[in-house]
Amino acid sequence: MSRITLAMATSSILLIFLLAGLAAADANTIRLPSDGESGDGTLTRPAKPWDCCDNVEQSLLRIFPPLYRCNDEVQQCAAACKECVEAPGDFPRGAFVCRDWYATVDPGPTCAPALGQPTDKRPWKCCDSVVQLPAKISPPFWRCNDELEPSQCTAACKVCQEAPGPFPGPLICEDVYWGADPGPLCTERPWGKCCDNAACTKSIPPICRCDDEVASCAAACSKCERVESSRPPRYVCKDQFTGQPGPKCKRALAN
Repeated sequence: MSRITLAMATSSILLIFLLAGLAAADANTIRLPSDGESGDGTLTRPAKPWDCCDNVEQSLLRIFPPLYRCNDEVQQCAAACKECVEAPGDFPRGAFVCRDWYATVDPGPTCAPALGQPTDKRPWKCCDSVVQLPAKISPPFWRCNDELEPSQCTAACKVCQEAPGPFPGPLICEDVYWGADPGPLCTERPWGKCCDNAACTKSIPPICRCDDEVASCAAACSKCERVESSRPPRYVCKDQFTGQPGPKCKRALAN
């Protein structure tokens, strides 16, 4: 056998092994540039199975263009995704992952902004545990520390992180909002919109009570107690609230 014939035979064998390796990786979901034909017989490139991706995985196969897939958990896979499966976890969470491999030089842009990157579009409709960040800027930066179910968080926020606690579960939106109005509360505070004498735990979010002595408790207060020997009578709301206690009443009146 001549050297040329031997070289050609060796190349053919290597090509067969390469194609077999691709098929073994995932015969059903690897999407190569040659997938599909147009009506006139020319090859068409399939649509990318994701619009953007924060958790890109590159295949170990050494081919060009390389294979990628997106491991983002989403509420709904892109229309071009062929294998959309429920996100892994101990319990159903209403999230899905696309398992398609896609051959491309560029896997595309990320979905989420850099952590802490402010946005002028408020990510939440309402928030009980809204926090003003210490940056001295006008309008100020805000973050909402309400604990949300995963589906709620991913629907509203670009960046979600697991809430502090011993077990995985609720999420907190990490998006930073830049605006004058952080939005309304989801739950009305038992003592009203403000409090001068608040006592809160150091948990995230905090659990607060308001020790203000008032002429009458707010309508939302369920446990209103009279201050002993007060003349005229004064009252204190003994309810607790999970979230920030609100602004100072004296400062609010001064403004």
